[in-house]
Amino acid sequence: MKNIFKTMLPILAMAACVWASCSDDKDDPTPGKPALPTIAVSEPALSADNAKAVVTVTPSEETEKWYWKCEPKGQSAAAYTAVTGKEEAKLEIPIDMDVTYTLTAYAENETGKSKEVSKEFTFKSEDVMTELVEFEVKNLSAFSMDVVVKKSAKCAKYVIGATPKGYMGTNTTTGEEEYVEIYKEATFIENAETSLNPDESYPMQPYNWSDVSATFTERTLSRYALKDKDISESKGIILRSLEVDEIKMIIAVYALDAEGNSKVYTQEITIPEPEITGQVAVSIDVPKDKIKMRSFEATFTADANCSRIHVGQSSAGLIASGGKSFDNMTEEEICASIVRLGAEVPLAYTGAFSKEFASKDMEPNTSYIVYAIPIDKEGKIGKVVYKSVTTGTPVYDGTGEITSVSFPDQVTPEKLLVDISVSDKVEFVRVLWDIGTGPGSLDLNTIMADEDSRNVHWYEYATADLSKLKTEDNNGGLYITSPGSTYYLRAVTVDKDGKLSEIIDLVEKANKGTNGIKTKEEEPEISVTDWEGTGKLTLTVVSTGTNEETGLYTADLKVVKGENTKQVYMVKWSGEAQPTDIDNYIKELPYFVNFDPEAGAVGVVSIVLDKNTAEKTTTEEFMDEYSAMWGGDSRIYVTLDNDGKLSIADWYIHGYGTKNDHN
Repeated sequence: MKNIFKTMLPILAMAACVWASCSDDKDDPTPGKPALPTIAVSEPALSADNAKAVVTVTPSEETEKWYWKCEPKGQSAAAYTAVTGKEEAKLEIPIDMDVTYTLTAYAENETGKSKEVSKEFTFKSEDVMTELVEFEVKNLSAFSMDVVVKKSAKCAKYVIGATPKGYMGTNTTTGEEEYVEIYKEATFIENAETSLNPDESYPMQPYNWSDVSATFTERTLSRYALKDKDISESKGIILRSLEVDEIKMIIAVYALDAEGNSKVYTQEITIPEPEITGQVAVSIDVPKDKIKMRSFEATFTADANCSRIHVGQSSAGLIASGGKSFDNMTEEEICASIVRLGAEVPLAYTGAFSKEFASKDMEPNTSYIVYAIPIDKEGKIGKVVYKSVTTGTPVYDGTGEITSVSFPDQVTPEKLLVDISVSDKVEFVRVLWDIGTGPGSLDLNTIMADEDSRNVHWYEYATADLSKLKTEDNNGGLYITSPGSTYYLRAVTVDKDGKLSEIIDLVEKANKGTNGIKTKEEEPEISVTDWEGTGKLTLTVVSTGTNEETGLYTADLKVVKGENTKQVYMVKWSGEAQPTDIDNYIKELPYFVNFDPEAGAVGVVSIVLDKNTAEKTTTEEFMDEYSAMWGGDSRIYVTLDNDGKLSIADWYIHGYGTKNDHN
C-alpha cells in the first residue's frame, strides 16, 4: 500500500497544477472578443436641492451597455433601467427619507455580464432637518386623524397635543356674541412641562411625549392619564360635536433640544364635515343570549381596510331628525343622522370584537339602535351600519315556591328577623326590604329580575343560608337602617333552571296584612356629658385667601389656650353651619354624646391642642362662603377643662367670622 501512495502523489500534484492553470485562465477573453466589463458605483449622497439620492456610475472601457435599479430593501419588484455606452453618468433617484434602499448595477458586452455592484443606503430626515421637529396631518376625517411627527437629531424629546381653537360665546358684560379662544400657548407649555415632569403625588399627564419620530392619532393626541398608564389608555380627543358646525383644532408640539431650550410648533386644521365616501364595510351581530333587560352585547366585524371604527347605541327618537320620525326617514337620512351622533373617540380596529352596551337608563322590552361607523386607512368614512335591538322582558315562570313565612320577635332595632321556608325546587331566594317599596313606589316587576339590582335593591340567599335570616347569630337577619319605620318585603325564588317565580309580599304571606311591617324603635341614647366647663381659649383669624392649586378658600386660624384648659378639640362642619345651630350640632355628635377624655380624635373631630401644646396655627380649606340661607363651612373649638368638663368656646364660619365678631 505504501508504494501505491508514493506512485499517486506525483499524479495528484500534476492534476492540481493543470487545474489551477485552467482556473487562472477562465476570465481571459475569447480571442477576438473584448474582456468582461466592470462597473463602479459611488457612495450615494443626498441632493441639497431636492429629496433625491445622487450616485455616480462609472462603467469600464469594455462596456457596451449597463443596467441599474433602486428599490426599498427586501423588495425585488423594480425593473432594471438600461443605459447604452461606457460614459460615466450621474443618477438622481427620487427616494423617501428614513427608508433603506438597495441600488444595484452591472455592465454588459458581447463577452458577458459583469459582477453586480450593490449599495445599501438610508437618508435619515432627522440628520438634515433645520427645525427640532416637523409634523404633518394625514388621513383627516370628521372623527380621526394621523399626525406624523419627524424628530431631528437636535431634538431630545417633544410633547404633542391637540386643543380646540375656540368657540363663539356670549360676553357676560355686553351680552354680545364673541369668539372665545381655548388654545393659549402659555397654557399648552405649562401642560407640556407637566407631561414631562408630572407631580409625583398625583402624576396626571395632559399629553403624550416621545423621544423618537412617531405617528399620533386622535386617541393619543390628548392623554389625561396617570404616568404609569400605557399610551393606549390615553383619553383621546373628540373631533366632532353636535353643538358646533365648524370645528378648528390647534395641533401643537413642544420640542426640547439637548440643552433644554424649547420651541413650540403649531398647525391649525379644520375638522371636515362627515362624508361617507369610503368603501370599507362592517357587519353587526347581536347574539340572542347576550340580550339582557338593560344591556346587550354586539359583535362588530369589518373588512381588512378598516383602520378605526366608531360604535355606539342610541334610540330611534334621538336619531330622528329634520322633523321626520325614524320610520319615515330614508336610509341615507338615517346614516347621515347617525354620523352626527358620533361624539366619542373611535376604536382602533385590528379584528372582530365584541362590546357590551349597558345603562341604567335602558328599559326592558325597549328597542334601541346599535350602530357602527367604519373608517378606512385613508381616513374615509365607510358605509354606516345599524341594527335594532329589543332588550329583554322580565319573565316569572319558575317552579320554585315560598311555602311559609313568619317574623320572629326583633332582638335589636338594627335587625329584622324573618323565617322563610321553600319548596325543594328552589336554589336561591331574592329578598327586597325597604321603607320605600310600598305599592306603586317601584317597578318591582323589573327590579326583581334585574341583575343590576343585585346588592342594591335585593340580596340573594342560597336555600342553605335562609336559616341565618331568622336569627342575629353570625351576623344574621335583615339589616335595618331606619329603626321604627315600616318596611315592605318582596321576594322571588330562583329554581334549578335559573327561572324566577312570581313576586310575593312576605308580610302578606305571613298573614300580617299588606301594609308592611313596623320595625322595633331605637331607644334614645341619653348623653351624660357635662357641658358646664370653664375652659378658655383665644381664636384669631391670621389671614384668608385662596389655594391656587385646588381653588378652595383658605384661612389661617390661630388657637391659644386660656386658663383652666387641658385640651382643645376642633370640629369640622362642612356646608351648612349656622351660628344658632352650632350648639345642638356639637352636643349631638356621637363623639361628645359618649365622651371619653382619654379617647383619640375620630372623624370630623381632631385634637388641635393637647395637654402639652399651648398654641397652634392651622391652615383650613373651605368649599363655600357663608350664606344666610344655606349656612357655610366652619371650624368649631371645644375646650376640656381641668375638671373634665366641656365647653363650646369659639367658632369660625368662613365668610361670616368668629363667634366674637358678632357679639
